[in-house]
Amino acid sequence: MTGGQAMQVQEPAQRGKRVLVIDDEEGMRVTLAASLELEGYEVVEARDGIHALELVRQQAFTLVISDIRMPGLNGVETFRELRRIQPELTVVLMTAFALERLIEEAIAEGVYTVIHKPFSMDHLARIVARAVDSPAVLVVDDIPKVADSIVAVLRDAGLSAHAVHDGRAAVQYVIERGIDVCVLDLVMPDQDGVTTCAQMRGLKKRVTVIAMTGHAVPEMVSAIMSKGGYACLHKPFDARELIHTIARARGDAAHG
Repeated sequence: MTGGQAMQVQEPAQRGKRVLVIDDEEGMRVTLAASLELEGYEVVEARDGIHALELVRQQAFTLVISDIRMPGLNGVETFRELRRIQPELTVVLMTAFALERLIEEAIAEGVYTVIHKPFSMDHLARIVARAVDSPAVLVVDDIPKVADSIVAVLRDAGLSAHAVHDGRAAVQYVIERGIDVCVLDLVMPDQDGVTTCAQMRGLKKRVTVIAMTGHAVPEMVSAIMSKGGYACLHKPFDARELIHTIARARGDAAHG
């Protein structure tokens, strides 16, 4: 597991899923790499941000897991530089400290999620599985202008996002293309958000639903939460609230 040398993949299902682990603490780095290799990922280690940039210039990665607090380039600075080299790269950050300013900046700029040390290897494995599978957000609103404007905000923040305009189209999108988060309007004609959420959950795919509504519909809010919804945002909400909710949901979903 030396830096720059990928390990032999053991699980064919994960073949081609190359993960870069960045941490200046060798013990933590080796532990993370060993755990992920047991899950079947090809793992490369980097001892700091500069080393990571050298590696990403040489080869493509599906996912990067980086500590935030490191000498030289910190994890957020490294994240920014990595994205310049590989713009679609999915990045998970780790921290053992309350670095609110850096965490805020990272989430606002499109980091997948931030996890806090100490965490279990099972928790990390579930986050990684979701992050390498389909790290995309689907926005569902029957008013196209609203859905498209939310998608534009998410893309500006560096997130992969797409829009559809009714519940049935949303379910079909999940079947055909896959996502990990759905931002779902509750009140829609033909098929409402509660029904759509239930159908998505019935697909047995790992989709986290964040509801949104501009109406006073407490029964619907209660119903969607009972069907596994993560949160409900009330319109109008600001972009930062949604982006932070998505990042939290991606981390919290790994517990389930």
